[in-house]
This record gives sequence, structure tokens and C-alpha cells, in this order.
Amino acid sequence: MFMHSGILQNNHSSAFWRNRPVLVTGGAGFIGSWLADGLIRRGADVTILDIKKALPDAGGHYDTLRSKGRYIQGDVRDEKVLEDILRRYHITTVFHLAAEAIVGNALKDPGEALDTNIRGTWTVLEAVRRLNPKIHVITASSDKAYGAHETLPYTEEFSLSGRNPYDCSKSCADLIAQMYGHTYGLCLVVTRCGNVYGGGDLNFSRLVPDTIRSLWHGKAPVIRSDGMFRRDYVFVSDIVSAYLSTAEALIAGEMKHHVFNFGTGAPQRAIDMVSRITELMDTTLQPVILSEAQYEIKDQYLDASRAQETLRWHPRVGLEEGLVDTIAWYKEYFRQSGITSSE
Repeated sequence: MFMHSGILQNNHSSAFWRNRPVLVTGGAGFIGSWLADGLIRRGADVTILDIKKALPDAGGHYDTLRSKGRYIQGDVRDEKVLEDILRRYHITTVFHLAAEAIVGNALKDPGEALDTNIRGTWTVLEAVRRLNPKIHVITASSDKAYGAHETLPYTEEFSLSGRNPYDCSKSCADLIAQMYGHTYGLCLVVTRCGNVYGGGDLNFSRLVPDTIRSLWHGKAPVIRSDGMFRRDYVFVSDIVSAYLSTAEALIAGEMKHHVFNFGTGAPQRAIDMVSRITELMDTTLQPVILSEAQYEIKDQYLDASRAQETLRWHPRVGLEEGLVDTIAWYKEYFRQSGITSSE
């Protein structure tokens, strides 16, 4: 049984979500799967759309999705698939998380990333506009949508100026979502989150899971940058809470703003994150610093005061608590997968 200390530590009402028909695009991914799990636990009728052939065989919350969710393999860019789901399951709330989320993949194949992230967004919103503009939509953007700014932290009023493939795709998708709200009156909110970490992230190109996996194997962790890049690191259950808070306010008609940042306000350097994980895993292995990261912004972090004031959201899980939980998840995952530790 995989543990996850933070996922139920919020006060979101099960009565609010019970039997509510919800679609989560990208629901087989890291954040989408935890969001779908949180919705299912609160009694929502959850449909998951993802391009993967099946949910990952990783146990834990993925088993909950398999047994209690409705999984549909399909491409978020396929308007017929989307319209069929919205009609057939009488969807009233859409969480649009489907995207090419790996910066390196976007750099290698910008056309695919731009198409997935931009066309995927307008396809979802067009389907809602045509079928039922009263459907509530929460669209996942990113702190990367802001691009580089000399002044930090980012507030929601900063311009969206992504210059690299992934950043640009998020800037464009973000603006498209806002356009659908402004021009067509769709009931939507855009969320911009910092770097999310936690158990269940199977994209091992990311710093936290890759560091844990390396140390589990007794290998020195690798940092692609010079280690000085600073990011917001937000535990996944806090982001699930952010999505639920946003949706609840939108559905209740209490929304005064339509863009929200979600971050900790305590950015961490990459090398410090690796050092904390190394200490918590009780090893003295030192990281290999490659200093070869390309087209990445050095410092990015968010001002989340609007979400704190308007939605009464704030991160509940501290960094050490979150890392302890995350390490425990991966240790159990590796053990159940038959991957032995070098300890």
C-alpha cells in the first residue's frame, strides 16, 4: 500500500463533489492522477481522458482510478472524442491538464509540443463552447508561461512572454483560454503552478524523482544545470487542493479573478533540493553537476497572495514533510517493482 500523507489533509466537502460528473484530461499523468483520485474520494463521477493506452501499473492511487474511475484512451486534440465524452457523461466540470509537460521533449520536438498544448487547449474549449458554455473549466497553465522577468516573484499581472518551446506553448494556451472567457463568456479559470513534486511522478527526467531513483541505486544524482536555478517546489496534495478550491469557487459563482498563481513563496535552488533528499535518504553521495541545461530560465517563482486571499488556499505541506512522503512512495514503488536498493 502506497502512503501519501498530504492528499486528504484539506477540508474540501465530499457533499459538494458527490455524483458531480467531472472530466480530467491528462488524468493518467502525475498531477492529473492525484486530482482524479481526490475527486473520486469525494464521490465525484470521474472520467479520465489520456493519450496513454492504460493507466500506469504503479499501484496506490492508480488502483483507485482503475477501480472507481472511467478511463478513456484518446487524444485531447480529437474534437469528436471530446464532444462524445461531454455528451455521454453529462460533464459539468472539466479540469484540462493534458499537455506535453516535459521541457526537454518540447525542445526536441517543438511542433508536437506546440500542437498538443495549444491545439489541445482550444479543442477542449471549442467543444465546451459548442455543446454547453455553462460547463465549468479549470485550465492548467504554468509559471513557465511568464517567461523571463527581471522582477520576482511573478504576479498574475505579469506579461506572458515564453520564448522557448515549452514556455511559449504555455503562454499561448494560457492566452487562448483567457480569450474564450473574455470573448465567449465561458466559465473558466486559469491556474499557474510552480514545480510540483510528490510520489507517482514517473517522468524521471525531473529533478526530484531522478534524484531519489539515483540514490536508491547507489548512484550520484545528476543536476543538468549549475545547481543554482531556483524554483517553487509545491507538494502535489497542495496542488490538488488548489484545483479543488478554484473549481468550488468557480462553480459557486464566487470568482472575482480568472487567473491564479499557486506556489510556496519559498524558492529552492536545485542543489539544495538534491542535498535535502540526499540527507533524508541517509547517504553521502555528492551530485554530478553538468552545467549543460539549455534554454531554461534561471529563477522562477510565484506570488500566490491572490489565491490565499480570494480562495483561502495556502500550501499545507512543508518541504521536509513532502520529501519524506515522496521518498517513501518511491521506495515502496521500487520494492513492489522488484527494483532492489544498493544499500
